[in-house]
Amino acid sequence: MLSRLTLLVVLICALSLSIVACSEDEEAATSDAGTTTESAEVSESTEPVSDSTLKTLGDMKSGEKFGGTLKVAAQASLETLDTSFSGAYVVTTISAHVWERLFERDAGFNAKPQMVSGWEVDDAGTTYTFTLRDGMTFHDGSSVTSGDVIPSLKRMWETTAAGDMLKGQMVEDGWKEIDDHTFSLTFKQPMGVVISGMAAPWPLSNIWPESVANTPAQEDYGEENAIGSGPYKVSEWVRGDKLVVERFDAYVPRTDEAGSYLAGSKIAYIDTIEWLEIPSEESKKAALQTGEIDVWDGAGLDFFTEMVDDPNIDVAKYDKHFWTYDFNVTSTGPASNKMIRQALQAATDIEALAASMGPSDLWSLCPSRYRCGTPLASTVGEEYYNEKDVEKAKKMIADSGYAGETFLLMNPNDYATITPMGQVLKPLFEEVGLTVEMPSMDWATLLSRLPDPDWDAITDWWVQWASPDPVADPMLSGTLYFGNFGDDPEVERTKALRLQYAFEPDASKQMELIGEMQLALYDSAPQVMLAQWASIYPYSKVVKDFDVPVFPVYINAWLDR
Repeated sequence: MLSRLTLLVVLICALSLSIVACSEDEEAATSDAGTTTESAEVSESTEPVSDSTLKTLGDMKSGEKFGGTLKVAAQASLETLDTSFSGAYVVTTISAHVWERLFERDAGFNAKPQMVSGWEVDDAGTTYTFTLRDGMTFHDGSSVTSGDVIPSLKRMWETTAAGDMLKGQMVEDGWKEIDDHTFSLTFKQPMGVVISGMAAPWPLSNIWPESVANTPAQEDYGEENAIGSGPYKVSEWVRGDKLVVERFDAYVPRTDEAGSYLAGSKIAYIDTIEWLEIPSEESKKAALQTGEIDVWDGAGLDFFTEMVDDPNIDVAKYDKHFWTYDFNVTSTGPASNKMIRQALQAATDIEALAASMGPSDLWSLCPSRYRCGTPLASTVGEEYYNEKDVEKAKKMIADSGYAGETFLLMNPNDYATITPMGQVLKPLFEEVGLTVEMPSMDWATLLSRLPDPDWDAITDWWVQWASPDPVADPMLSGTLYFGNFGDDPEVERTKALRLQYAFEPDASKQMELIGEMQLALYDSAPQVMLAQWASIYPYSKVVKDFDVPVFPVYINAWLDR
């Protein structure tokens, strides 16, 4: 078993969804080829928390760290909390507090067991048997069981890139509920990305009660079914105004590891957290400076210098965002024409667009799908990046057969780090010869329109943690949360390359495959990659033990007031 476990270490290292290097101890367990791994996920098992140590948050809430209400200016409007229905940032950040996943990522982006206490792999390397940890209950009082986990995974694996790959490699009837605390997954062949895939950070693979998990994938299960098992539970939701969560006193934190981002011990020191919808950026700034709110999630980049200079405010950053605009390649409108998509890609002046978004010290040009400055950065296809060739685009539009049909561009009017893009792109699209409509709508409305067949493009941004490599990349898998890219026949060639990447043990050959996939994306142009940039999170200095290694999480943070 140990030799097989060592093999799994090497496979996981080579195929890791993370791009974070090993610790020295982990490196010692890898092959001589120098592949790296991610975390304790290579352990055969993790000891369960014993019944004698179980302690709920309700038992623990004493001491100076406990108490208070944290008020957050939400980055955008909220339409749903269902991560199968929507992978939107605001859905992800809020649901991370209310639901848990079988495996979570720590601050180093390492995969760690969370709802799982231990697991074993059979001698063939194809069957993984998992044991759930003790003491887990949903917010409705029911126990978390294997009967909840399996339908939850099935639902999420319809919409997550890594889950789609794992599901495709499972044997028929490969899901087995052994008892309330034990279940197994069986694959056709040994897979080095099982644990990494189960810890894929976007969309979050939440675990719901069985009755909720049986909702069809990408169908919103509704506000009344927002039932999780995490350290916070939903207590109030006034649409268009605020969402409030409160500590779930029956939650039992892990005791075997200290809290680190979403992994380990999760202590809800703060009594309640309120996400407030404040449409005006100036109003958010004033509210933070006067103490009416504590955190400004995703402030407009133009406010960076002022926030840094304020002695009562700290500013956290995450520097691996990238702006995009995304096409609906199965649209009933012009975006279904590949030559039109290529023309708009060729026309875009990325530097000018980025300059309209904020100061140049917060963004940079980057032609790489997997972000410049990371081990998977590639320059293949860079000749198609930032061409800013309007005349070329005009000719391509003229040759495309375009006959004046309306091009529907959806751009939110309430999103500081997206809204300005529409003001640049609409006149550009019109300049190259398109008839463009850009109706006014907020972010929640935009998300609700995504299943419709008539839109052509949306303004958007992505983050490196949501698609750190080809295995987790929904653009390559055809599993984007709104589904409309999944029907593109050209996705099939990138999916085949992606599967080849997942089973390729040679890092240099993996990089060759990344180049091929990147070139395929530039050619098909389902998305135009723009500049890489740093999001900013100004917050009051009364908020302690708070950082943004990926996106803001207020578990384990506390208020000093």
